[in-house]
Amino acid sequence: MRIWAIFIQSLKALFVNKARSLLTILGIVIGIGSVIGLVSLGTGVKASISDRILALGATNLTIIPGAGIGPHAFNPNQAPPSGGGFGMSVSTLSEKDLKSLADRKKHPLIQYISGQITGSTVLETAGGNRRYPVLGTSHEYFAIENLALKQGRFFQADEAEEDSRVVVLGRQMADEIFQGKNPVGKKLKLGTSDYTIIGVLRQADETGITNPNLQAYIPYTAAAETFKSSNFNSIYVKATSEDVVNDLKQDITRTIMANHNITDESLADFSVFSSADLLSAVSSITTMLTSLLAGIAAISLLVGGIGIMNIMLVSVTERTREIGLRKAVGARTIDILNQFLIEAILLTVTGGLFGIGLGIMIGRVSEPYLGFTPIVTGGSIALAVGVSGAVGLLFGVYPAVKASRLNPIDALRYE
Repeated sequence: MRIWAIFIQSLKALFVNKARSLLTILGIVIGIGSVIGLVSLGTGVKASISDRILALGATNLTIIPGAGIGPHAFNPNQAPPSGGGFGMSVSTLSEKDLKSLADRKKHPLIQYISGQITGSTVLETAGGNRRYPVLGTSHEYFAIENLALKQGRFFQADEAEEDSRVVVLGRQMADEIFQGKNPVGKKLKLGTSDYTIIGVLRQADETGITNPNLQAYIPYTAAAETFKSSNFNSIYVKATSEDVVNDLKQDITRTIMANHNITDESLADFSVFSSADLLSAVSSITTMLTSLLAGIAAISLLVGGIGIMNIMLVSVTERTREIGLRKAVGARTIDILNQFLIEAILLTVTGGLFGIGLGIMIGRVSEPYLGFTPIVTGGSIALAVGVSGAVGLLFGVYPAVKASRLNPIDALRYE
């Protein structure tokens, strides 16, 4: 009952100075709202990137050229090198590497494999000229990426290996160039060569890395001629199951090192990584950035806590005679201490609750302007409430102790 009476007394004391209490609470509201809002943005970014990486396929591996990167790890600080003409960097991944890995008897863990040569071309559309990416690839690429046809057919293995001038168009690219008409059988000039359109893809989901709907696909042998590139920008591999991905990475590494006459892995001129490797690297970066943002926002909590301590010290000074009178009629030191601590905690917890609403609102309001959905987790809310209570307790201790130690006679004499 004594604690309940002290609680009621604390509420009354806070309502006596409503404006001051509201301004004190505002500092905590802004601090908690900023922390929850920024953490929700960071969590949303992480989830969005993770979804897009996982869309690449848990069983997919990518081999990219690059000296010094190392065959077993993807370096997030170094972008995958590109090649394929037009002044791009030279690749060391050759057709020999592709064909040696394509031998299913020697590499039974590989389900599909495809080499990539990238380029681009400018084509005329109803809205004017536009540059489109062109991917020179193997016939198995469509299976790796789970691409389906709307019209026509994919090119076959012999066409991919025999420099056939055939092309499959992404759905949006075909619509922009041919205005919704069936383009199968028509000619399309890519670079300096005329290609026969043999298929149009069904609308596909974007991975966030490439848009298959705005891309043309040609055999890699034809791409090597058209874009003057003898080697691959990358080689895509699909494992037979997720359980064998790590074993397959080692198998690929050994094979390509043997092809390149390399015995020391530290001297490897290529890198092999999976979606899990990329996800791990990206997750560590986004987690660090989210923590950094939350730390910056938490500075406002420190400022809010200092504000609470200042207000409580002012309150102690203003209520010196009241404290002296209460102690004179029997209030214990612990009662005075508890009252001022409860007042400080009430201010911060109330601010924390309103701050939770502000943090959620920040996510909701910003979502239409972002390319992802901010995610407010239960953990961040629990942390916010806990931190707000701790701030009140921490910064309310000194004023409370100061009030409880006042000598009742001196306090009653205070003017």
